[in-house]
Amino acid sequence: MWKILNYIILSSLLCIIGIQPVAAQSDEKKETAKKDSIGLWQGILVETDLVPLVQTAIVNKDIFRFQGNVQVNLKNKYFPTLEAGFAGAKKSSAEDVQFKTYGLFGKVGIDIPVFKPKDKSTQESNLFLAGIRLGMSHFNYSLNNLTITDGYWGGTEPINFDKIATTKFWFEINAGIRVEVFKNIFMGWNIKNRHLINKAKPGEIAPWYIPGYGIGKDSDWGFSYTLGYRFK
Repeated sequence: MWKILNYIILSSLLCIIGIQPVAAQSDEKKETAKKDSIGLWQGILVETDLVPLVQTAIVNKDIFRFQGNVQVNLKNKYFPTLEAGFAGAKKSSAEDVQFKTYGLFGKVGIDIPVFKPKDKSTQESNLFLAGIRLGMSHFNYSLNNLTITDGYWGGTEPINFDKIATTKFWFEINAGIRVEVFKNIFMGWNIKNRHLINKAKPGEIAPWYIPGYGIGKDSDWGFSYTLGYRFK
């Protein structure tokens, strides 16, 4: 009788031990299948940056910028981005040195979610994203009424530099939040840290403003506030 009882208990334990790995494997397969069920194409977001409008109207009337962005959603994990626009500046210094420029610019890059989205219907909609951009602008700029001193004869003389052509490259590191405020309508806040790649050479007259980049320093900070619509 005890032999039979021991046999039943031992058999039951072996069955339980055998079932647990199978159940765990089954759960893992279900989770993997659920993740794989998310299609590659999850829509495209078209948006515009509203910060330049406020900046030109209130903060700095010497510069202007118009920018639009297109961002593709791949599997709610990868967000390739294209940004393009037109920008310029017209500024006079206290010594009446006049700077003027305008031109097109473009940026390409990618964003990824910083935190793993929760398993909810809004997981692809409200995200904290971080990413990188590579920017380029080919433009002309002018610097007029620049005064130089004659080291030999003495005295000063105004010099004008008109339509200096140049191309500037830079990269950006950004992070921000994007939320769906209404169905397929999104708002986003983004902080950018820009770094100029091809800096001015010794003796070169550097542009005061670079379209798409900002004030022509080696590095600069920026902020964007976007409004967009998602097409699925």
